[in-house]
Amino acid sequence: MPLKDWTCAACGGTGDLLLMQEAGPACMACAALDHLVFLPRGDAGLTRRAHKASELSAVVVRFSRTRKRYERQGLLVEPAAMAAAKQRD
Repeated sequence: MPLKDWTCAACGGTGDLLLMQEAGPACMACAALDHLVFLPRGDAGLTRRAHKASELSAVVVRFSRTRKRYERQGLLVEPAAMAAAKQRD
């Protein structure tokens, strides 16, 4: 999660999430992660089940200037894994 405005190094787009690469920030579409859905932090059981059921996942972090560290904000998982995890809830 970016702290300030940014543009994708590949396509010039922007968004709520980015993936840092050597060439610069990449939007979710250029990183081939745009099909994943965001699961916010807070429900540990749901997060564990969705992460286990998803073949592809990514941790979403944001830098905290006051604590000077990255803090976990949630997880990107496949929609089917999210649905399966919610059914078992």
